[in-house]
Amino acid sequence: MLQKLILITILTLNIASCNMKSQEIEYTKFKELHEHEGSENYELVEIVPNKARIVNPNDNLSDKPVIYADSITNKMYIETFALKDDAPEDLSMSRTIDTFGNTIAKKQLFAKVLKDGTIWESVYYFNWFINGDITKHYYVDPFSNIQIEDPYEFIVKEKDHDKWFEKFKEYYVKASYIHIDMSFYYFKIDHKWYLIKISGMSDKLNIDIKQEYPAKEDQDVRMVELKNLAPIFYYDTPEKLDTHLIKKIDYESTYFKEVDKGLNQYNFSAGWWYLEIYMPLGDTIKLKRYSNYEDPELMLYKIPDAYGGREDVLFIVQNPEEIFTSQVGGMYAIRPRDPEQPQRRYKSIVYNKNESGERVIDLEQSEETEAYMVWIKKKK
Repeated sequence: MLQKLILITILTLNIASCNMKSQEIEYTKFKELHEHEGSENYELVEIVPNKARIVNPNDNLSDKPVIYADSITNKMYIETFALKDDAPEDLSMSRTIDTFGNTIAKKQLFAKVLKDGTIWESVYYFNWFINGDITKHYYVDPFSNIQIEDPYEFIVKEKDHDKWFEKFKEYYVKASYIHIDMSFYYFKIDHKWYLIKISGMSDKLNIDIKQEYPAKEDQDVRMVELKNLAPIFYYDTPEKLDTHLIKKIDYESTYFKEVDKGLNQYNFSAGWWYLEIYMPLGDTIKLKRYSNYEDPELMLYKIPDAYGGREDVLFIVQNPEEIFTSQVGGMYAIRPRDPEQPQRRYKSIVYNKNESGERVIDLEQSEETEAYMVWIKKKK
């Protein structure tokens, strides 16, 4: 309890100090993502409109988005849902995106995403992300080699428990991927999916099948969840905060409430965050975002080099909370205006502060890359 009160006090003092220095900030230079025009070397493009939320394909109830990168094709996969029922239909979609943020395709295929790229439902599956096929494929019964149109009603004809178990073990060994859902085992063998229902078999065989034969989901992996690069905590001393990518410049509270319910005492604030994002060519992107006083609720992503990503392409996701009417959603990309420009300008960077106390690059002490010097010479 004491730690919570100390944290609240620190946050409250930070809110107050931000408001006291607010007259030093040129607020007009800070824009929301959907209104931002970018900078000299970087454009800011909309991937998903601000009336939609990016979700976790495997848990739509989660408030944390999940973005997958395909380690084979270098595409990204996301799922979005409209914030309101009367929103345009295309806001609720499964989408594939290239490494620059261009939408490749979008379909209404809402389902779980397995690590091998299969779009999975309990009754059928899609190979859309793997090869563009949007056909519904039904799972096959290994005992009869026929398609199972309704797993919940399907009855296996093999009644001999020992023969059933031999078939189960055979497919368990052959499968490159095994997904378990309730009493169903899904086996992927040579790019085809099979289904075996195990209801009641543990008792009949006197073994715990799920314990003895666990899921196998780490041998055929192509979908990699991207890491959120945004800071976990924005309030701290400068030397403890990693501000190489994003930095809180100011916070203006427009709503403040004191809650006193016995031991449950806290202050709550919401308002405008003023943030700077630093890009590799030295450009500063000035953003503003309405959110609570603890976190601007911005998720930042870069695709790793290993999956075809560029250091100078940054993806931003902002998911809204219903209690904030001024908060918006959407997904955006900050990317080079010239695709041929080098990914970074400096080999090493030295920072100073200008007269306004803002962090700026010391042009004399920072060392530029050869690629940048060649590119800037051609540009002139």
